[in-house]
Amino acid sequence: MVRGKRALIKDVAVNEVPPVIPLAQRRLRSLPEDFTHRTSRGVSHGPLAFDRDLLKPDVTRPTHPSVAIEAPDEPAALVSRQSLLQVLWVLVRTEFRARYRAQALGIVWSLLNPLVMMGIISVIFTQLFRSAEKFFPIFLLIGLLMWQWFSTSLNSATAVFVQNADIIKRTVFARPLLPIASVLSYGINFSLECLVLIAFIPIFPGAFRLSPALLLVPVLLLLTVALIGGIALATSVLNVVYRDVGYLVSTSLLLLYWATPVFYPIDVIPFPFRTLLQCNPLAGLMTALRLAIMRGEFPTLLGWTGIVVPTLLAVVIGWRVFRHYETMVLDYV
Repeated sequence: MVRGKRALIKDVAVNEVPPVIPLAQRRLRSLPEDFTHRTSRGVSHGPLAFDRDLLKPDVTRPTHPSVAIEAPDEPAALVSRQSLLQVLWVLVRTEFRARYRAQALGIVWSLLNPLVMMGIISVIFTQLFRSAEKFFPIFLLIGLLMWQWFSTSLNSATAVFVQNADIIKRTVFARPLLPIASVLSYGINFSLECLVLIAFIPIFPGAFRLSPALLLVPVLLLLTVALIGGIALATSVLNVVYRDVGYLVSTSLLLLYWATPVFYPIDVIPFPFRTLLQCNPLAGLMTALRLAIMRGEFPTLLGWTGIVVPTLLAVVIGWRVFRHYETMVLDYV
C-alpha cells in the first residue's frame, strides 16, 4: 500500500512538469520602450539602442524623436576624477557636520581650545619664565593651531576604518578617501581657527609682516596636508590589522609634542639637539610658517630640505603600506 502511494505521487510529480519548449518556438519578451540613462552629464530618458558589434548601449546617435542622447565629451579619466572628488567632498562634509551635531556652541568649542591654551601658556612664559619672543602670544597661537590640526586629524584618521566599518562593508568606493577626508575635515577647522589669528592683527600689529613671503603660506599648508595624509594612510590601515596602533599613535603624539617647537623657538635649542629637531618635518613647517607670517622671511635651503624630503618619504611609505594591507581591511574590520 505504501509503495502504491509513492508510485502515484511520483507519477503525479512527473506529469506536472511542463514540457520543454524548443528555443526556436519561444517568444522573447519585448524590452520596454523607455529607459533611464544616467551619465556624468545628467539623467535622460529614451529607448535603449545597442551596437551589434560591441553589444553595448550606443549613445552616439539619437533614437527617440523627443530626446537626443549625446555622448559625453569628457575623457574617462576626467569623469573618474570628478566622481572621486565628489565622494571625497561628501565624506569631508559628512564628518565635519557630524562632529558638531547636537551641540549648542558647535564650532566655537574648537576656537576656544587654542585661545585658552594660548592664554595660560602666555601668562606662564611672559610673566614667570620671560620668553625672549617679543610677540609670544602670536608665536604660540600659530604653533598651537598647527599642532591641533596635526594631532586631532591623525588620531581621527587612525580610527577611521574601525569607526566606519558599516560603510566599508556595504559600499564600494576608493578606501584611501576615508583617512584623507578625515584630514581635510580637520583642515576646515584649522581654516576657521585661523580667523582667530587674523582677529589679533589690530591687537598685535607689529607681530605680522606684509611681505612676498606670505605667498608661501598656501604651499606650506599643502605640504602639511601631504605630511598628515601620508602618515594617516599608514596608521589607518595598520590600526585595522593591529589594534594597538591607535594607542601607539596617541603615545607618539605625546612625545612629539615636546619634540616640536610649539611653545619655544627652535633657536634656543643647543646645536646637537637642534639638528635632530630639524629632521622633524612638522617642526620645519611650523618654523617656516612663523617666519613667513611674523618676519616676512623665506626658509633656508636646509629648512626646505628638512620639510620636503621627510614629507615625500611619508607620502611614499604611507601609500605603500596602505596598498599592502588594503586587502585585509574587510577581513579584520
